[in-house]
Amino acid sequence: METKTYQAAVVKRYTSNPSDYTISKFPYPTIEPSQVEVSVHAASLNPIDYKRAKGLLRVLQSETLPLKLGYDVAGTITKVGTGVTQFEVGDKVYGRVKQENVGTIAEVVAVDADALAKIPEKVPFNVAAGVGLAGLTAKQVLDSLGLDETKSLFVPAGMGGVGMFAIMLAKQHYNAKEIITTVSSEKVDRAKELGATRVIDYTKEDYTEVLKNEVDVAFDTVGDLNISKVVKPGGSVISVALLPEGNELVKLKKEVGDVNTLGKIRLEAVRRVADLVNWYNNRGFKAKNVSYRTFIMHPNGKELEETFNPLLASEKIKPVIANVYPFTIEGVQKAFAEAIDGHAAGKIIINVKD
Repeated sequence: METKTYQAAVVKRYTSNPSDYTISKFPYPTIEPSQVEVSVHAASLNPIDYKRAKGLLRVLQSETLPLKLGYDVAGTITKVGTGVTQFEVGDKVYGRVKQENVGTIAEVVAVDADALAKIPEKVPFNVAAGVGLAGLTAKQVLDSLGLDETKSLFVPAGMGGVGMFAIMLAKQHYNAKEIITTVSSEKVDRAKELGATRVIDYTKEDYTEVLKNEVDVAFDTVGDLNISKVVKPGGSVISVALLPEGNELVKLKKEVGDVNTLGKIRLEAVRRVADLVNWYNNRGFKAKNVSYRTFIMHPNGKELEETFNPLLASEKIKPVIANVYPFTIEGVQKAFAEAIDGHAAGKIIINVKD
């Protein structure tokens, strides 16, 4: 009997060259009792996808080549595990899958059900696919910053994937007092449309001079330690772009599973280096009495359902889509080339099927 196969986007070696991305065939996945099988309609790209393809996550985990790619998914459930009660075959779902389920740029993927939420009626797959990682990152960081109607927020790169969600959520969910961002000249009007109350054109002005000691909380999406200059004494900064603290790395590793002795030694070494780097990075913040820490998001289907579904259904938030590419070798290569370039205004989507 012929083995049933499906196609998935992969890299066969660690690489930074988009032309090395390709599509390969794999045996159909089997699902655990807590999982569902999803027929993928669309997936979106995030920086972690090409960073992982470069091999930057090897320090945390051992992976087998070829690497299947993609964390964000939107599709239709085709099988349901025996322990899953919240979904049934035919449900349209979206989410950011867990590390052990990575590989959503594919025709099918097995996913832990608790990472998914149903797609609201009338929300297209391409739109839902752009929400998971970037949306959850923004939501979880803004929660941790304690953002509310009494606080001003600064988030650089407001037209990036995470930045645009931070702006939209700050306006529509948190009702922030002021929402400030930076973009290039051609993106100023679009950032205002998303909800930014003040937009700084970084090609013309230095945000650290314009905003000195002005904002209550800041969300670092670009890895710039100078962000400390814009926060008031007593304020807070959370970064998702700098090396995470050692304890955050340990939490991330727990998501992947057990490691062998060599892996544990390597993880401990990385944890110590990460803590040293963060101690060094933290000096300027401490001098101003500004709280600073790093953050790693965690998949959460319930959070998507409770926070994002009402906002998506009402169109109060809608991810900006920079480009949509077909699920072909050429399409995958072009999509990753644009992602690696880093200047896309919004999410990059791969349309697996209509």
